[in-house]
Amino acid sequence: MFEALLWSAIALLAYIYAGYPILAIALARIRPRTTDKGFVSASVTVVITAYNEERHIEQKIRNVLALDYPMGQIDVIVASDASSDGTDQIVLGLGLPNVRLLRVEGRRGKTACQNAAAAAASGDILLFTDATTLIETQALQAICRNFHDPAVGCVAGRLTYVAMQDDATGRGGTSYWNYEIMLRMAESALGSLIGVSGCLYAIRRDAYRAIAPDLISDFVVAMVVREQGLRTILEPDALCYEHTLDHPDRELSMRVRVGMRSLAALATQKRFLNPLRFGAFAWQLWSHKLLRYLSPVYWMIAFLANAALAMQGRYVWLLAMQLIVLLSGLVGFTPLRMFAKSRLLAQPYYFLLTNLASAVSLFRFLRGERIVTWTPLR
Repeated sequence: MFEALLWSAIALLAYIYAGYPILAIALARIRPRTTDKGFVSASVTVVITAYNEERHIEQKIRNVLALDYPMGQIDVIVASDASSDGTDQIVLGLGLPNVRLLRVEGRRGKTACQNAAAAAASGDILLFTDATTLIETQALQAICRNFHDPAVGCVAGRLTYVAMQDDATGRGGTSYWNYEIMLRMAESALGSLIGVSGCLYAIRRDAYRAIAPDLISDFVVAMVVREQGLRTILEPDALCYEHTLDHPDRELSMRVRVGMRSLAALATQKRFLNPLRFGAFAWQLWSHKLLRYLSPVYWMIAFLANAALAMQGRYVWLLAMQLIVLLSGLVGFTPLRMFAKSRLLAQPYYFLLTNLASAVSLFRFLRGERIVTWTPLR
């Protein structure tokens, strides 16, 4: 029994982290779905959701207004989630005619602010972006060209993480995101993404639907679009940049928050997990999201079954390998500077961190906890 549990759990982990990505990339290369790109003369409303972003908001607005897009075709809404610092005053003080403040009272969270901004927007295209994200000047043009294809409902930008420090958190975060981008490009080519990065994405205004405030909009928006028979795709030329978080506790906190909200979305939108209704989209949700959030469970099963077998003198080598990965990952959480810049240790550290975040997210979600609001960590 222990042997069956061990190899079943290992097989699932291998599928989640290697099998599914390899299969998705292979299928995308064999039968890619192309996008009919072309010139689009569409008005764009840029929505910046902010809570206490006085450090970044002016730079962000000026970054948006410097995008290579006709000035008469772009306006900006800063949706302030009842900010208590100088964010609102900075926006108003700029006195720019195409920039307006939309203050949402009651500290209702990012998704509620986006819903309010979408209802107030006038642009044909809604571009959502975060206050700490810097966008390349050509990104908006690159995104909008995809809306020439009537089958495209949502377009994600390509986020690049810039490490604030040359340590395990920065190295692990950038490596993990490079892996994610490779997988998302394959999913986009297969037909549709199952989620976007909230740092930069655009959606047709007539395709936007209000999302429940307790759900993570970056994830659910792809489901909203898919239910209308439209695609969510990745535009690799729409580049934007974010700094990685500089401390393990901040990275863990962010990943737990995202994990809990994603699990809530999967629970409330579980119909999208039905492959008979949603085909490849459901397969991607199972493989990329649900099974990955359950991976700490499989790892625990593999570890305990392996330990039981090792006590019988079997698979001792495999248990030793698991312990090496675990201990190597734990080093990344220590303040030991001699290990901080190790490329070798960054991978097991970040693998452990993401699995720890998934475990905490799952535990707190099953307890009934929910997260709606956020606090800036950068």
